[in-house]
Amino acid sequence: MRSAKSMISGARAEQSTPVARAIRSASFFTALAASLALMLFPFLLRQVPGTRLHSALPIVLLGVAGAFIHGIGFVPDNKLLRTLFGPACAWALMISGTLLMVAS
Repeated sequence: MRSAKSMISGARAEQSTPVARAIRSASFFTALAASLALMLFPFLLRQVPGTRLHSALPIVLLGVAGAFIHGIGFVPDNKLLRTLFGPACAWALMISGTLLMVAS
């Protein structure tokens, strides 16, 4: 088990590059925009059929949760969780859920 000091220094080392900061910022602000849109304007989804909405919205929200986790800079120690909460999985879930909702 790693100490708190080594976890903090490890997280700082990963965020040191400008590209990593840009990706984290993009993940955070995309998740923020999606969650605010769903909370403040739920009527935007009224034209989506109920069965499609109930199957796609959890996928989108799992992606939003993963994007928030990645955006704030949390890096899990477990390799599986690090992959699941990484930007690739979070963005794939958000995009695939959105495509399921808008598919005809």
